Amino acid sequence: MAHYFLGIHLPGELQEFYQAWQRELKPIFPYKRWTANEDLHITLAFLGEANEEQIDALTREMESIRSSCFSLQLGGLGIFGQKNRPRVLFIDVQLNEELIDLHQQVSAIVEKVGFSTDKRPYRPHVTLGKKWDTSSTLPPGKIQEMQNRFSEKREFRVSAVSLFKIHPQQEPSYEAVS
Repeated sequence: MAHYFLGIHLPGELQEFYQAWQRELKPIFPYKRWTANEDLHITLAFLGEANEEQIDALTREMESIRSSCFSLQLGGLGIFGQKNRPRVLFIDVQLNEELIDLHQQVSAIVEKVGFSTDKRPYRPHVTLGKKWDTSSTLPPGKIQEMQNRFSEKREFRVSAVSLFKIHPQQEPSYEAVS
């Protein structure tokens, strides 16, 4: 059975901008997986496995989302995990009122349709790389150095939420299905 998530797709110009960041960061961060630029997105809800009936119900319910266009600001590097071996490298997303509202609407629909939602606080981000691939570690201060170097902010308009189907063995790995 296929896996799915709901998210906000980044526009092409931002994909290209952050792909340039990835080219510079790859020699420094030994990750097994780097996100293809076409796959750069902000996750709103991970659904996991879903059948066609569940996806149809979700798609119908998603039509009720009351979201107008709004701006989001991205920028700066963040990490999940240890500073010397971070398990995820990401672009930070500024949490604003519109994004919080959209996330709450999406979470309510996801639960209504029968999926479980993440109970941790929402931390929007755009994953650049994940799965540390070596026993080596970063020297002290390297994360801070990279955060200072890759700090430029970018803004874009959010106008849609997409349902993505995950194809783990392909690149790009995410297919927008609605």
